[in-house]
Amino acid sequence: MATSISSQLQAIRSVIQTGLESKKRPITRPSILFDSKEAADLDIDTILDIALSGLEVLVSADERFKNYKNDLFSHKSKELDRELMTAEENKHINTTISSYLRLLSGHLQLPASLRTLEYLIRRYKIHVYNFEDLILCSLPYHDTHAFVRIVQLIDTRNGKWKFLDGVKASGAPPPRNVMVQQCVRDMGVLEALCSYASPAKKFQSSRPVVSFCTAVVIEVLGSITTVNTDIVQRILPFVISGLQPGSKDSSDHKAAALMIVCLLANKVSLSPKLVKSLMRSIAEIVEKDASKSTDLQWFRLSVMALINLVQLQSVNVFPKKVLEILKETREIAGVLNGLSKEFNIDRFLAVLLEALVDNSSSDDTYHHVLVSILETVPIKNFVDRIVSKVLLSCMRMSQKNSNSSSQSGSRAKDILMVLNKIYPFELHQAVQKFLEDTKVQSKNDDAVFEICKMLDGNLDMPASISDSKIWLALHHPKAEVRCSMLSGLNRHVDLKNMAVDSKRLVTIQDAVLCQLRGVLKKSVSTLRSGASDKSALVNDVAIAFLKTAVSTFQDQIDYSKKLAAMMFPLLLIFKKTQMLNLEVLELVKEVKWPFYNHLIAVSSEVLKLQKEGISLINMKIVNGLAETLSVHPGEYMPWLVDSSSDCTVSKTLLFLVLMQSFLRVKNKGEQFSALFEAFFSFLKTEWGLHSAVVSGNEFNNEMIQWDCGRFIDQLFDTDLKALNTNILICTFWRLLEAFTSMEDNQQLIGNRLSDLFVFFSNSQSKHFFKEHLHYLVTKCKISPIDFLSGFYTNEDISIAVQVESLHCLTFLCSEPDDRLLLQLLFNFPSLLVPLASDNQDLRVASMGCIEGLSALSHRADYLSKKNGNNANWSHFLDELLGLIVQQKRLILSDRNFLPSFLCYLLGSSRNSLLVPQNVEQRFDQSSKEKILAFVLGSGLQLSSFAKMMIISLLKGMGSHPRNCPKLKSRSCAFYWRFVPCLHHRKGHACEDYLLKALQLDGLSSEEFAIIEPCITVLQKLSAPLYSGLTN
Repeated sequence: MATSISSQLQAIRSVIQTGLESKKRPITRPSILFDSKEAADLDIDTILDIALSGLEVLVSADERFKNYKNDLFSHKSKELDRELMTAEENKHINTTISSYLRLLSGHLQLPASLRTLEYLIRRYKIHVYNFEDLILCSLPYHDTHAFVRIVQLIDTRNGKWKFLDGVKASGAPPPRNVMVQQCVRDMGVLEALCSYASPAKKFQSSRPVVSFCTAVVIEVLGSITTVNTDIVQRILPFVISGLQPGSKDSSDHKAAALMIVCLLANKVSLSPKLVKSLMRSIAEIVEKDASKSTDLQWFRLSVMALINLVQLQSVNVFPKKVLEILKETREIAGVLNGLSKEFNIDRFLAVLLEALVDNSSSDDTYHHVLVSILETVPIKNFVDRIVSKVLLSCMRMSQKNSNSSSQSGSRAKDILMVLNKIYPFELHQAVQKFLEDTKVQSKNDDAVFEICKMLDGNLDMPASISDSKIWLALHHPKAEVRCSMLSGLNRHVDLKNMAVDSKRLVTIQDAVLCQLRGVLKKSVSTLRSGASDKSALVNDVAIAFLKTAVSTFQDQIDYSKKLAAMMFPLLLIFKKTQMLNLEVLELVKEVKWPFYNHLIAVSSEVLKLQKEGISLINMKIVNGLAETLSVHPGEYMPWLVDSSSDCTVSKTLLFLVLMQSFLRVKNKGEQFSALFEAFFSFLKTEWGLHSAVVSGNEFNNEMIQWDCGRFIDQLFDTDLKALNTNILICTFWRLLEAFTSMEDNQQLIGNRLSDLFVFFSNSQSKHFFKEHLHYLVTKCKISPIDFLSGFYTNEDISIAVQVESLHCLTFLCSEPDDRLLLQLLFNFPSLLVPLASDNQDLRVASMGCIEGLSALSHRADYLSKKNGNNANWSHFLDELLGLIVQQKRLILSDRNFLPSFLCYLLGSSRNSLLVPQNVEQRFDQSSKEKILAFVLGSGLQLSSFAKMMIISLLKGMGSHPRNCPKLKSRSCAFYWRFVPCLHHRKGHACEDYLLKALQLDGLSSEEFAIIEPCITVLQKLSAPLYSGLTN
């Protein structure tokens, strides 16, 4: 009421002032379209007609404007006088004007909007009665002159908008930081913005208003060191309204709310109650977005916001209501899996998993969600926590002895089975840790019995065949418990005929093999250390285990395969483990695993042999395995990789077998291809693991020529990890040797050599492969110059590979081969591509090649004359190369120097301050044309990117050099006319797209149907980009 009276008094005051002023000067009218004097000459009918024309435009943009045609803009409204209206009537008009301005805030950039405002100012005096709504409506357009005109009509008085008086005085649109600074000084402005951007009863806030408010809020929060409760409270209404899942057309507001929540969570500790409320609101958005297949990106973003809130606010317990919403959200596991690969969401996962475990024992829905997450999301770091909670829950619920506890036990068993399938090692450690806990041990065997009872569903069954009893006993930290269980299995269970039950927590077969693996690892470790005085006993125990396992599983293919994998690292004979190794070599024949079919029989006489004799036996073992692998590489590759994943000796044996296999199939094309395809990816991965450790070490190049026998001799005296690195390096050498002997399918060979070259060049420790690279380009049956230029003349090749290809070309120059000499020199124009690169490493490497060519040019001239094949470019190339080498320092330091130099040298330019004087006189006109023809003739045989680079170097020469015969082709004419257009434009935003669109790779660059349309279209376009193609 007080506000209404104040507004009316202000209106009366303005009328009185206008009346008094009218006696002193010509009448003026407030206006945003016209000068105030000009506006005074326009009657109300004219202003209404202008407004109605604007309203028609707005109606075409948004039908809702039609509602105001017979209200605010009716012909009856011309007679209204707000000063004479009652408070109730003014209140109704204020409500209508407010709603109209809210709607108009999304369209104020249209001139039609200003036409309607002109009438509202004239008839309704909104700059007096509704000035705050008018300011808020126009604030998103603060950087326009229309905003300045609006502010200049308003008397801000001494309120929160008084800071806009500066705009009135200067007449300049204020930048957004002015608003931000005012919000920091006066929270009332911030609150007004947030309130206006929040949806009203009938209207959703417009996109410009929401966007402007979001930007201001975020900048305010970013500029304040400490965010206090007052700021949070003023922002919250805008945030909460944006998180309402029921609102329509609110994607901008929702995005704003999610961003601000994340920023608040990072800047200030929110109250637990507020955090729970925000989590629930975001969870509801997550559920809604997940239900719409078209909103998958929103689904992901809302989940990210929830994760941020939980992790930044240190939420320790997931609210029940939030969990209830998430359990009904489909695809939550898939989204979490994707996010876990990009971000660290461990804290969120920890809280979520604990909550799901707590609730999964009593609710199938929670249980299914938990299992889905365990199977989908990497949770290796949480296995310990999950197992502890599950087993403690079993202990507590076992005392109830009810049907519900039976179901809980079944669910717990499902969880453990999933973990056992995906994280067996981590599960084993977690169970051991749980059983070692003092609280659990204080209950003696009662705790284990209670857990077993729960996991078995409270069923009465013999302890000897209870899978949970077996599982827990074999994880028990006490050796006597494990021994007792295995003894019981031997008495009560027929392992040979016992069927595998997938519903059991652990199969007895797996349990036995698990223990065998542990015994073998510990036995081998003890024997190799040589520290125990009970080596004979340790050896006997390991052999006894193996014999029992072989006799038990030899006819069960799946388990014999696992048993064979355990025996793989024991096949090589070492002095300290030779008794065990010999026994294994005898037992593998009974395992019936085909990979071992070609292993030789070894007698116990080996025990009397010296190191050399043992090495010969080991070589025969490697040969036997290589014979099988070279025939069926794809069949055994997964098994071999898995068998050698966690043991250094296994890796040693596998690398030796691979090296020998490549040697065996050296002249057998199909077998070599199959072996290469099966293991190349594995070898690259293994090198990545080894190079990270040995990057600083040096490699003895003499080892490259070693065969398997030499490496086997080193088994007894060398660190196996270092030996494995050397074997890997030599294995790659064997690959290259095999490629030199291959005759068929040269394209396939070229592709595989390219793969090897890229691998060597990108390797973290590429210095180990220096000899490999040199061998590749000199010995393999490829054109080395074409092969190398294919790397450095294409833009989609990594810098490391391009640089290495140039280094190899420099090597070819330093090792002159008369057969390659002229080819190397003819390849000179391709070197201009990397020499013009933005990357200095490429320029340096390219200059090294040019220096090498310069050194070769004299010999090339001599040979060409001797052979009667005097190339028309040989007489000037020597001097051209010498000139480029002389300018080495400037070319390497400034990428812009080379084009200036070439244009000055070959063209008519005389304006370069960079290029030494009189350079242009080094060649006569005839020689210049021959150089140009040579460069372009060679360059146009390269890739589209290389063509563009070479011609761009010469673009400063001006018009098309028509006397050059090489430039008469349509393709060259096209490039010559197209490149200057790129030079004339500012920036390089679309150059990449144009180059790709105009690439001619794979097509004849002289085909009329290809070139002519390109030239025609480019000539006809009138955009400034193509101004150089007018004629």
